[in-house]
Amino acid sequence: MSASREKNKRKEQIASGETPAAPEKKGMSKGLKWTIGIVCLVLVIAIVTFFSMLTSGYFAAHTTAATVDGHNLTPAEVNYFYREAYATLSNQYGDMMSYIIDSNTPLDEQYYDEENGVTWADTLLEQGLDNAARMYAIYDEAVANGASLSEDDQTSIDATIENLRTYAPAYGYSSLNAYLTAQYGTGCNEKNFRAFLEMETLANNYSQEVYDKPVYTDEELEADYAADPNKYDTVDYRVFAVTDGLFDEEDETKLAELKKTAADEMLAAAEEGDEAFIQAAYDHASEDSKESYEDDSYTLRTDVSHTEDSELSDWLFESDRQAGDATCVETSGTYYIAIFEGRDTHDYQLPNVRHILISVSDTTDEEAMATAKATAEDLLAQYEAGEHTEEAFAAIGDAAYADGTAAESARYEDITPGQMVEAFENWCFDKSRQIGDTGIVESSYGYHVMYFSGFGSNYKLKLVADAMRGNAYTEWLTSVTDGASYETNAFGMRFVTK
Repeated sequence: MSASREKNKRKEQIASGETPAAPEKKGMSKGLKWTIGIVCLVLVIAIVTFFSMLTSGYFAAHTTAATVDGHNLTPAEVNYFYREAYATLSNQYGDMMSYIIDSNTPLDEQYYDEENGVTWADTLLEQGLDNAARMYAIYDEAVANGASLSEDDQTSIDATIENLRTYAPAYGYSSLNAYLTAQYGTGCNEKNFRAFLEMETLANNYSQEVYDKPVYTDEELEADYAADPNKYDTVDYRVFAVTDGLFDEEDETKLAELKKTAADEMLAAAEEGDEAFIQAAYDHASEDSKESYEDDSYTLRTDVSHTEDSELSDWLFESDRQAGDATCVETSGTYYIAIFEGRDTHDYQLPNVRHILISVSDTTDEEAMATAKATAEDLLAQYEAGEHTEEAFAAIGDAAYADGTAAESARYEDITPGQMVEAFENWCFDKSRQIGDTGIVESSYGYHVMYFSGFGSNYKLKLVADAMRGNAYTEWLTSVTDGASYETNAFGMRFVTK
């Protein structure tokens, strides 16, 4: 039947009141229904699995968030470098950290550069990945040169992990993995933490080997020192700055005259000597700072290194400078009046000592300090009653450390100025010190039973060697890490914990 005849027939049926026959319904077969059901079930399982993987940290531990010179880093591995960048910043600023970052606010909600929309999370992530690029470049160089972890290295890594496993419950975590997740981020676990430690340890060890490798003769060191002593020597001097803030004067001409007059008076006092200079500094100081100038050492600067592009520093480091010389240097509207006190070439031997530390957690606790002092005196008495040798002193210290009497029994070599707490250092650098000298020193740590072992390296030559070695290391590091870079993966970066 043609389409037109079919159409006419339907019209006739409608006109006569007949209902056209409905087309035959064809229901789904049982097989099709079963197939669709299976597909739906699989889809539901896939969705549940996806969200399970999402919340369990699977993606954070298995996807690629960044690629560093051929190394694919998971979000969890990126977390380690990110947290290290934060730790570095925290160590750098110490107690001032709270003025930079609010620990109660997520880092991705705090701006490092608000004008450009850069958060602290962005900044630390970039720093962490930059460090990862450099670290892997060193790691690859180490592996290429046959470097590997020693048994001691592996033991140290094992100990680190076991210590965390032991203390995790004490911090309120059910397991080591729970602790690592809380500290470093989602996806962090024992396996990838160990891998991170192994890579970092190998890279750091190899870097240290490269740094330590150069050996220089005394002739080479002396030649380098002679070429530019200003790189290594330091000076002591007194200084007073005549600034705008010392005067209550807004007229620029009158202010300039007042400053020049004060500077001339200070220079005249400096030429008379230290005593006159100290008094003049007090007289010219602002009212809110006079109390500080009552201390004779307030104008004194010690162990100061040479500064490039500084007229005052250049004057201080002139080779013919003599103690008592005075000068006035004007820089950017401020007059600096100074007296040269002396120059230190550091041409002396560094001390080597042994000590036995009887530590006190709170040195304001008089009873605890008295007990510690009695213990120190008893240990020194044991030494005095026996053989007067370094070996005998070491044996007493080791025994005290082993039974918990002492917190430390150690030998320190080539102690440099500023390395130790003041009381400890003063004893070591006492000019009358002789090999075999003993004593008891009180410090902010408790009491130290001391033994003077002798003299080590020449400080001047050590400074030169350290500088030369540092320059060689910097050249090597630049050659190895030059061009080190990273690329991020948008999907994987979503699982980095910020």
